[in-house]
Amino acid sequence: MHAMSYIFYIPSAPLSDYIKYFYYPNGSVPYPRERILPLPALDLKINFGGPLRVYDADHAKPLATLCESWMAGLWNKHHIVDWPADMEHFGVSFKPGGAYPFFRLPLSELHNQVLPLDVIWRNLAAEIRERLYDGPTLQARFALLEQFLLTRLDAPPSQLKAVQWAVTELARSRGGLSIRILSERMSMSQKHLITRFKQIVGCTPKELARLYRFAHILDSIDLAQPVDWTLLAHQFYYHDQSHFVRDFREFTGYTPSHYLWLRRQVHAENPERAEHPRLLPTG
Repeated sequence: MHAMSYIFYIPSAPLSDYIKYFYYPNGSVPYPRERILPLPALDLKINFGGPLRVYDADHAKPLATLCESWMAGLWNKHHIVDWPADMEHFGVSFKPGGAYPFFRLPLSELHNQVLPLDVIWRNLAAEIRERLYDGPTLQARFALLEQFLLTRLDAPPSQLKAVQWAVTELARSRGGLSIRILSERMSMSQKHLITRFKQIVGCTPKELARLYRFAHILDSIDLAQPVDWTLLAHQFYYHDQSHFVRDFREFTGYTPSHYLWLRRQVHAENPERAEHPRLLPTG
């Protein structure tokens, strides 16, 4: 099996309003078991490799063995994955709130969960997998997936635009915008905003803000430079270091300094894998 490669594909409008990108990883993974850190995105995967096993954060409880296709919801904690030796799948990375028009179920049901796609789409899950398998080229397969998702795109519900606006504001503020101010700008009660977010995004606005903040923290770390954690905490709206460390441990299972040490170890062993700040090898 050859080394892992990732191919990305940006869909056209209107799918680009809801989807960040399609991706196609293919090859062997350098670390058979990895810790997956949370990020503000929902993912659909259509698998052509071996089965993938998902465990809870302590690796004590197997959550799922995934074979053909599945949907992964928003996570607010890390989890463990055993990768197959032969990785090959098509993935769809949805923007927060972007998955709802394609599935029309409360996305809070997918919170910290993975769900086989046939539970949601019934026979259509097997149909799109078969069509992708038969595609003559990679570009043709991406085009097939794009066309299929267009047929699944229902008319967006009236409340979706308001939620998408709120998501954009949280992203723009790097998670720093308070939910009180956000609800005031939307002329909507905080309770109503939370209900809408749980349904359409899959978590509360506060949880999404924390995920955006965490994502920006990870992306701001330069492995080649010393990291001033106190300054970083201040830049991302933490009023004290203890709160920052507590949040970091909740998301990663590690202190900030231990996370940095692990990332640097990965970079020394496999620089390409180190480009993925949310993947860490684990025992």
